[in-house]
Amino acid sequence: MKPPQRLWPELLTEFLAFSLLTASVALLWRSNLLLFTVALAECLLAVALWHDRLSVSFFLTIAILGTLAEAVFVRAGIWRYANPTFLGIPLWFPVAFGTTGLIGARLARTVAAMWEKVSPSWRRIIPSSPGCTRNESQPSRRLGACGRVQGGQKE
Repeated sequence: MKPPQRLWPELLTEFLAFSLLTASVALLWRSNLLLFTVALAECLLAVALWHDRLSVSFFLTIAILGTLAEAVFVRAGIWRYANPTFLGIPLWFPVAFGTTGLIGARLARTVAAMWEKVSPSWRRIIPSSPGCTRNESQPSRRLGACGRVQGGQKE
């Protein structure tokens, strides 16, 4: 985890990256090729800054699933794009959406790290995994990953 003084510049960088991408889409949406080129450059810059596996996984997951969902929504007539190129979606959409996912993942990590610095006890109320509950209110009992007393006895 980064020291607290390094979290603010990281947060600023992430907000600037999001703002740049948002402004690019808002200003360049009429030109699919130009916006695709700009969004791709922003994506490559973001991946250069944040290239760990989780960040790249967020990019790919959001780009693919977001584009598939968007194609279904457009096909169903829920909404439409003013300048579509393929399946009713603009060329730039998968890159911009995936980059937004990558930036969002980074923002979430930074905010969580800042939250941890301010209030480290938040973990006591959040389950460690779905279906599991943690009980850290009784420090005398050694608890395993899902709130079970180690040694075979359940709480």
